[in-house]
Amino acid sequence: MPLELAAPFGCGVQTGAGAVLRSLRAPAGSSIAVFGAGSVGLSAIMAARYAGLGTIIAVDIHPARLELARELGATHAIDAREGDVVQRIQAIARGGVMYSLESSAALPALNDAIACLARRGECALVTVPALGAPVPFSLLPLLSGGRRLIAVLEGDSVPATFIPQLAAMHHAGQLPVERLVANYDFADIGRALADAGAGRVVKPILRF
Repeated sequence: MPLELAAPFGCGVQTGAGAVLRSLRAPAGSSIAVFGAGSVGLSAIMAARYAGLGTIIAVDIHPARLELARELGATHAIDAREGDVVQRIQAIARGGVMYSLESSAALPALNDAIACLARRGECALVTVPALGAPVPFSLLPLLSGGRRLIAVLEGDSVPATFIPQLAAMHHAGQLPVERLVANYDFADIGRALADAGAGRVVKPILRF
């Protein structure tokens, strides 16, 4: 594997795929809503397709990323700017989804990722709003339905074994990470940061 393509496996890909395959251990036929269609969220979507989940819902505010999510395995795509996200998820998965993943670091997304769960559902959290600053947060949705919120670090993986597994999935065409990346010369680091910040690029790769 080219080194620049292998680079994203160490964090974003490992985290998103591991959240589905290792942290949540979502079984085939189940349902998941993925909040944030960046490298972590899209890796989770690819892993959910690999695992055979029946309903895979992508939630984001960038239409291009939602379209990419569909191409990579999402069965449904929701633009969070267009209305009640929880209600729309529950219309797709009656009673809510069994699993959710919050990767956007937006407080509304975190609340929605919990509220959209079915009873006994699980939400995987891979980032926090406002870089960890205190935020208003209600525990009622968790307690009222026996739902669980779990923190995920690097997909709960052992990198020495999980990254080779992900590389094998990539070689088999089941984890097309090349769809996420854009290469930049190191001298163009400013443009890479700007493109990432504006959502024009999912995963910028700097090449020396």
